[in-house]
Amino acid sequence: MNKKHTPLPPPLPTFVLRSFSSGVTCIKYDLTDSLRLYAGEQQGSVYLYNLRSRQPILSFSNAHTSTILGLSQLVENNKLITFSKDGFVKIWNEYGQCQWDYQTNHCSFSNCDIISPNLIVVPIGGDENSTIVALDYQCSNPIIKKFIPISTNINNGMVMKLRVYDNRWLFAAYESGSINVFDIITTKQLDTYQITSDHEPITAMDVICNTCLCGTTKSDLISLDFLSLKLQPTSTFRHIEMPNAGTSFIRCRPDDGKLIAVAGWDSRVRLFRRETGKQLAMLDLHRQQVNSIDFDFHTRQMACASEDRTISIWDVYNNKHEIKS
Repeated sequence: MNKKHTPLPPPLPTFVLRSFSSGVTCIKYDLTDSLRLYAGEQQGSVYLYNLRSRQPILSFSNAHTSTILGLSQLVENNKLITFSKDGFVKIWNEYGQCQWDYQTNHCSFSNCDIISPNLIVVPIGGDENSTIVALDYQCSNPIIKKFIPISTNINNGMVMKLRVYDNRWLFAAYESGSINVFDIITTKQLDTYQITSDHEPITAMDVICNTCLCGTTKSDLISLDFLSLKLQPTSTFRHIEMPNAGTSFIRCRPDDGKLIAVAGWDSRVRLFRRETGKQLAMLDLHRQQVNSIDFDFHTRQMACASEDRTISIWDVYNNKHEIKS
């Protein structure tokens, strides 16, 4: 007698944080404490949540005058970095006091990142808004590196996303649908890849395990795999099909790179196995677009921040042997 296979029910969140006054646009687990989560809002406020009590324990009210685009952390001195659509990058101490700020005069959708131990990587305003700089907040003239794309007949447009990989390379995704790779030490552009054939913008990007993953306005993810730690001309594109068009965010699980979390414009989050592209689960909780995803490095817990003014916390595929081919 044949038994019909009963599909597993969709995963449920561990809990949901709901006390936000506007859409949550950026989140980051504290690198030193798995029970602490930073959250940035559309209206410019930033909060630090205790995930045990599920309450904010520190408020950076009116940290910025516009949407929070990036949250990073300087671990050595426990400082938080915020980057906003108002153009300011700011550094905050553990008491929520602003200790340094810098106006980049850049307005786009890009995040910020860190070159260890203390350099802040952000896009900066200019004629085409395609230049990225490394800032040292301890210097009187903080711009100590500039990453300028090689001039071509194609206008890169604005920087959409950026990612520091292995403290050696800087990946920059542009409005034109291209990705430039820079050497962090020399600041020279090493290579460029046209990810989208019709020059549609790249809307999401992450880099892990010699793989650059990109999302666009179309219904697929584009994976650029490198053969080794050196960039190779034989690098190839792979495509992971999505049921609906539009990707708002991509995050790979940082400790092993096996799990990809992808937020779509349809408000759902889909989990994929990175090596095969196989979909493992779909999280259908949020009623509006998910803007940001983060994993805790130690517990593998996942947080999703949404335009619906909530953050969902998930414990799925946390165990080392749960992800199978």
